[in-house]
Amino acid sequence: MNTKISEARALEIYMEAKRRMDLWLSHSTFDEMSVLGSKLRFDMALGLHGGYPFDKPEWMKNQAFNDFVSESEFDSSEYDEIINQLFNQAQEKN
Repeated sequence: MNTKISEARALEIYMEAKRRMDLWLSHSTFDEMSVLGSKLRFDMALGLHGGYPFDKPEWMKNQAFNDFVSESEFDSSEYDEIINQLFNQAQEKN
């Protein structure tokens, strides 16, 4: 079942995802962050659902890369749109 996220929550998710993306890109390249352009690895690097799943680099340890979205939010089309938009932004800057 596809849950609809409110506009306010979608904006909150976007802002947190963008904060994490910008922080990542201030410490590494898009290719490093996304493991050579993988949207799945880009999403995993943001750690919005379940937190960052790998050993955190030192710069990340105090930056709240923890779980931020619920399972139903993660499965929503709004979440997909947010990730697609940010992925495209990061890719264009690369």
